[in-house]
Amino acid sequence: MALGTRGVLAIVAGLLMTAAFVAARAERRLLGTWIMTLGFTVASFWSILSIFWAQSHPSALTPKLWLTMASMAATATVYFGYLGLHGEGLGE
Repeated sequence: MALGTRGVLAIVAGLLMTAAFVAARAERRLLGTWIMTLGFTVASFWSILSIFWAQSHPSALTPKLWLTMASMAATATVYFGYLGLHGEGLGE
């Protein structure tokens, strides 16, 4: 079974978010904030693709619920981006 675009985006988002926590634990909190911003940006793209996927394929969530997840990921992107712009690191 081939890994599709959505699967790759999910893996990349998870790896970026994990790297953000590792950077924060290594006392590079501002870098962790920016990596977390990237992770949630990728998660937003994954959720948006999932909206369209759920319209034409069987899915555990309805397109409306995927839209809710996309909006939550976009909100987290804005939040962590705001923290990064103001020099606040992850966990401060």
